[in-house]
Amino acid sequence: MNKQQETKLKKLGVFTLRQAENLGLSQQELSRLVAAEKIKRVSRGIYLHPEADLEVDVGFQIACAKFGPEAAIGGLSALFHYNLAEQVPGHTWVMVPTERKTRESGYKLIRTKVSLDKGIITENGYRIVSLERAILEGLKFITKIGERTAVKAARDALAKRQTTELNLGKAAKELGLESVLTKYLEVIVP
Repeated sequence: MNKQQETKLKKLGVFTLRQAENLGLSQQELSRLVAAEKIKRVSRGIYLHPEADLEVDVGFQIACAKFGPEAAIGGLSALFHYNLAEQVPGHTWVMVPTERKTRESGYKLIRTKVSLDKGIITENGYRIVSLERAILEGLKFITKIGERTAVKAARDALAKRQTTELNLGKAAKELGLESVLTKYLEVIVP
C-alpha cells in the first residue's frame, strides 16, 4: 500500500472491499494488511483504518457500508441520534429496500417502499434519515418502535422547536406519508 492509497483509506475510515479495489488494492493485499495490523477487518468485506478520524457513530458507518449505498440509519437509532428517544437502541436500525434481508445480529432492518433518496442526509460517511422523516417513520412504524416512544419523540421535537408542523407536513407530502401525519397530528401537537 502506497502513501496515496493509505491517505485515501484513512480519509474513508470505514471502507468496503470494492472501495479498496477501486484504489488499486487487491483482496490479498488487504489480507496482508489485516495480518500486519495496518487495517482492521470489521466484518466480511468491510474494513477500518485504525488511524482514521472517525465520529462516535462508527457503527452507523459500518451498517451503511454493510447494507449498501441505498441504506440509511432510521427508526429508533435515528430518533436516538436526534436526542428524541431516551432508550438506547439494542440494535442499529437500518432502512433498506423491501427486498433486502440479513441474518446478521445487531441490526434491525426496516424494509420500506418509501423512496430511500428523499429525506436522507449524508453525514460523516453514513446516511441517516432527516429529523422530520425520523418522526414520520417512527409514527408509521409505531408498533415496532412503541407508541409511547414515537409520540413522545414527535411531541418533544415540536416542543423543543427542532422542527415545525409545517416542516412535518412538507416532509409527509414529499414522502407520501400524509395519512400517517393526519392520523397522529392531534396527539403530537402540544
